[in-house]
Amino acid sequence: MFLPLLATLAVLGQAPASSEAPLTVLIAPPEAAGVPSHIISFAQEHVAEQLKTQGLQVVLTSDLSQLLSPAQRKSVLGCNRLEPACRITLGEAAEADVVMITELVQFLSGYRVGLKAYATRDGELLAEHYEPGVREDLLLDALTRASERVVPPVLQALRPTQAPIVETPLPELTPVQPPTQPKPELTATRSGPPGWAWVPAAGGAVMLGVGTVFLVKAGQDYQELKDQKFEDLERGAQLKESGQRAQNLSRIAYAVGAAGVVTSGLIYLLSGKDKKEAVEVRPTASVGNGGGMVGLVGTLP
Repeated sequence: MFLPLLATLAVLGQAPASSEAPLTVLIAPPEAAGVPSHIISFAQEHVAEQLKTQGLQVVLTSDLSQLLSPAQRKSVLGCNRLEPACRITLGEAAEADVVMITELVQFLSGYRVGLKAYATRDGELLAEHYEPGVREDLLLDALTRASERVVPPVLQALRPTQAPIVETPLPELTPVQPPTQPKPELTATRSGPPGWAWVPAAGGAVMLGVGTVFLVKAGQDYQELKDQKFEDLERGAQLKESGQRAQNLSRIAYAVGAAGVVTSGLIYLLSGKDKKEAVEVRPTASVGNGGGMVGLVGTLP
């Protein structure tokens, strides 16, 4: 019964590790000509701490120096770091996967802070980040940002399984607006006279006829009263009253008839005007003791 258990343990012992070894980084001597030594020391230590917080194994130049003989120390640490062969030598000597070089260049406007990562296998650049015009009191903050920019692409190139997963934000969906239909333009048109426009004129003509009748009657009474063709005073008074009444009725009929005719004329005159324009013209008629009057009030087009 122990044979299956022993076989299982043997298989598990031969299985490869499921996770890769953490990335090893050598903090090489910096490029910082003319920069005070205490600033260089603080910068190197700060970069090392930032790399450790991101899960990397760090080898300092001082640690590498202790592992080398004086002859090796001079040839390895004193090589030209601008050449790929030098960076390969440094990485292999420290048994590191990456060679990290800090750059500090002092200008009148401040420091230019940079961090460059090279692969030990070929000495080629993997990632870099620069920030110009950094004040001395902000150097460590700039180095922190540089390490945060450089480490992810290095992990993506050498340890894809250890690289942080960057979630791509989903694009915002813009609601589609329905197409707007253009509103039809309203054009003012000129209208013809209505079909009932003749009615006021017809009524006015009738009233003018009635007024003429009363005018003739008033003239007859006046002529009879003038010729004194009445038998007594009572008849004369009746003729006078009848003539005045006929004369007043004639004036009223003429005024109403004239208003009707004028109204029809205005309807025909103003029917061709734009509908949007207000018409402020109206007929008017008045009757007095001395006669009647017909006219228009307003502004003609």
